[in-house]
Amino acid sequence: MKNTLLALMLVSSLFVISCGADATKPTDAYKSQKTEISSGTKEATDLQITATSQTVDVSSFALPGEKVTEIVEATVDGAVVKAPASTKNTDGGIYQFTVTGTTVTSVTYKYTKTIIAPIKETTTTATATAGSSESTATINDTTFTFLSQIVSVTYQGSDITTDIKSISGNTITFYDQTLNGQITIKYQYMDVYQISEKPTKEGAIETGNIITLTQNDAGKTYICKDINMNTYYYGIVPADGIIQSASLPGATQNNNYQLWLY
Repeated sequence: MKNTLLALMLVSSLFVISCGADATKPTDAYKSQKTEISSGTKEATDLQITATSQTVDVSSFALPGEKVTEIVEATVDGAVVKAPASTKNTDGGIYQFTVTGTTVTSVTYKYTKTIIAPIKETTTTATATAGSSESTATINDTTFTFLSQIVSVTYQGSDITTDIKSISGNTITFYDQTLNGQITIKYQYMDVYQISEKPTKEGAIETGNIITLTQNDAGKTYICKDINMNTYYYGIVPADGIIQSASLPGATQNNNYQLWLY
């Protein structure tokens, strides 16, 4: 499954970036840039998801930007479960699936990935640290938060892109446990400074430190801008349709937001 890792096995569902430009636009300037950029099948591994009431939330393993269209299989309490029953929103995206066990350690799923802002490409460096069974590297660039895809990773002149095991938050894990030193990462990211899509909601959309959507919004990706702080949050709407805005890193709960759903 190494080839599927280029689609990025991020398991965290919440990311944050602080931006210096105001994305607020007059109504007549809005323009949709929603574009499907990839699709396929991928496996999210090394998970430790506890099934709540025997359901597993897509936001616990899928990447923001991904619409999960099919759960192929899941490993539950050490056993492989084929095609577990799932629940979809009105757009056809799955937001949860059902298991009979308690702990999910991997999920294989089909998806389409969509963006609503232009893609840019950049190159950065990081330090890989060897481990007993794998190597890891932490990326400090804030734009890595809105990662679209890894283009390449090189180490001592060799391309090690296919050696990527997983990406969680800003940490890349490699199968090769001997990597030790500088790596160069070329990647593409969504430039949220340039969102021209009309917000789905805006203004005072928060009540009691939560932003309440509907269950039909569950499984969709959200980009939420705290207008006063000029800070953007990125994630997948949980199965209950509620974004816990009090838990967003750096949020001030000033109740002045722009929210995009897609």
